[in-house]
Amino acid sequence: SGGISVTELKPLLLELGFIPLHAMIAEALELVDKNHNADLDFEEFVVFLAVYRRAEGFTHPECLELRRIFDFFSREGDNPKELLPAECLSDALVQMFGLHVSEFTESLEEQLRNGNGLQRSGGGKTDSLTFGEFLIFARKTREEALSKLRSEHGGEDNEFTKGDENGDGVINETELRAYLRKKGYTPLQQNLDEVYSEVDRDANSLLDFNEFFDFMLIFQQREGFLKAVVEEMRLLFDRFDSEGSGEISAVELAELFRQLGYRLSWDELHIYVAQVDENNSGKLDFREYLRLMRLFREEELENMSNIFDEHSVNDLLPRKKVSQALHAVEQDVPKALVTELVGDLENLDFDKFVGLVDDCRQDRVRRERKKAGFTDERIAELQELFERFDKDKGGEIDTLELLGILKVFGWEPKTREEQQVLMKKLDTARARAREAGIKDTGADGSATIEFWTFVQLSRMLETEHQHLEEERMQALMQKLSFSQKEVEGFREIFLAKKKEWSEEQVVDGKPPPVAPGLPQDAVKRLIKALGVAIIGEKKPQLDNELRKLGCVGEGYLDFFGFLELMRWLMESNWLPSP
Repeated sequence: SGGISVTELKPLLLELGFIPLHAMIAEALELVDKNHNADLDFEEFVVFLAVYRRAEGFTHPECLELRRIFDFFSREGDNPKELLPAECLSDALVQMFGLHVSEFTESLEEQLRNGNGLQRSGGGKTDSLTFGEFLIFARKTREEALSKLRSEHGGEDNEFTKGDENGDGVINETELRAYLRKKGYTPLQQNLDEVYSEVDRDANSLLDFNEFFDFMLIFQQREGFLKAVVEEMRLLFDRFDSEGSGEISAVELAELFRQLGYRLSWDELHIYVAQVDENNSGKLDFREYLRLMRLFREEELENMSNIFDEHSVNDLLPRKKVSQALHAVEQDVPKALVTELVGDLENLDFDKFVGLVDDCRQDRVRRERKKAGFTDERIAELQELFERFDKDKGGEIDTLELLGILKVFGWEPKTREEQQVLMKKLDTARARAREAGIKDTGADGSATIEFWTFVQLSRMLETEHQHLEEERMQALMQKLSFSQKEVEGFREIFLAKKKEWSEEQVVDGKPPPVAPGLPQDAVKRLIKALGVAIIGEKKPQLDNELRKLGCVGEGYLDFFGFLELMRWLMESNWLPSP
C-alpha cells in the first residue's frame, strides 16, 4: 500500500530492536502522523523512529518520572541533577519499575561499576551517568523484563505460553486471571479494566504477546493497584517522609498505617518491614512501601475471599447476609450506612463486597479517629488509669495528676524545660482531639485535661518513645556489629518463642497480660533449641550473663537484651556467627 499500518508497525519495531508498547506508539503517532489515518509513509516512519529512539521508547509522562527519579538520586553525588552516581543506578531503576526488576538492576549496576555496560571513549570504570545514559539503562531494564517474559527458549518456560492455556495465541480474561493468581495477585475487575484500557487497542479483552507484556509491565509497576491509588499512596508516603529522604522509618510507617485505618502491633510492623526491606536499611523507600501494601492487601483480600465464600450462594452474597459478612471481617458499621452503600442491589459479587468493606473501613476510620489508633482494649486500659488518678471523678485531671499517670509509663518530664515542652504538647493534643470531633477539650493553656485529650497525648508520647527505641536499636546494632538483616533474623526467632511461651500461659481460654519479653526458663529453652547444651560450667556462666541483663527471678529479657545475649553466645563460641 506504500504505507505502514499500526498493525504492521509492531512487528517491524520488534525487528528493529524496539519494544512496541501501546502508549508510546500512540504518543509518537500523534506527533508524526500528519493526516491522522494511522498509516505512515516512509518519511513519517523515519520521523517516528527518531521520536521513539530519542526517548528510548518511553512516553513523555514516563520520561518526566524518570527525570524526577534521576534528580532525586543524583543528590547523592557531586553534581546534583547533572550526574547520577553509579552506585545509585539499581535503586533508581527499581523506583521506576518496581521490586520485581531488582535482581537484574543490581547486575546492571555491578557491570557499570566494573567498566562494562556503557560504551565511552577512554573506557574504564564509570562513576556516574548523565540523564541520557540513565534512559539507556532504563530501556535495558525494560528489555530484560520482556526477555524474561518471552523466555527465549520457549516451551514450558515461556510465560506467555503459561498464560495462554488453550493455545490460541492470545490470552483471554479468564486465562489472565488464572495467571495473575499464580503470580500472587487477586485480580479485581476495576483494576483489570484500567490496565486493559491502556494496552488493549482492540478493546476485546484479548491480549497478544506484546499487549500481554505491556499489561504485565504496568500491572507489576503498580503492584496490582489502581493508578489513582498508587498516586494517593505516593502523596501519603511523602507526607510521612518528614525529612524528604525518600525513606520512612518503622515509626513513621506505624503512623501511616493508623492513618489508613489499620492497627498493627510494633512487632507485627517489624515483621512486615523485614519482608520487603530489599536493601536491609531498616527503612522503606516508596517501592518497598508499595510492595508492603500489596502484601498486606493480599492477606486482607484472602481473608475477605474466605468470608465471602462462606456466606455466598452461587458466587453471590445475599443482601440479608451482608452485615454478618462485614462483622466477620471486623467491620462493624451502622446498618443505615450498609443500606446506603448497598443501595438497590439484592446480591453482591466479590468485587462489590471488597468495595463495601473498603468504604466501611473509611467510615470506621472517621468515627474512631478519637481513639488515635489504639485498640478498644488499650482505650479501656487508659480509661481505667485515667479514672484511678481522677480523684474527684469529675472527668478531668490536673497537671499534677497527669504527671502521676506519666510516671506509670516512664514518660514523666525530668526537668523544668521538659515540663514546659509537655504543656505545649497538651495544646497539640487538644487540637488533635478537636480534629477528631471531640468538642469538650478544654481551653488551650488550661491546667486540666479531659480523657480524649489524654488519649491523643498518649499517642504522641508513645510515638516519641518508639523513635527513641529505634535510635537505641541503631546504637546497639553498631555496638554489637549486627547488620539489619541479622537483627531481623533474631527478631523472628525471639517473637516466635515469645508467642509460643504466651500460648503456654493461657488458662481457661484467657490469655495472660502482654509480657515485656521472655522469662529465664523460656530463654534457656530457646538457647537449647538453637543447639546449645547448657551443661557443666556453661550453666553458671549463662545464669551470670542473664543476671547482668536483668533476666533473673521474675525479670524478663526484652529484645535488646536478647541481642546482647546472642552476641555473648557467639563470642563465647557457644553459637556460630550468623
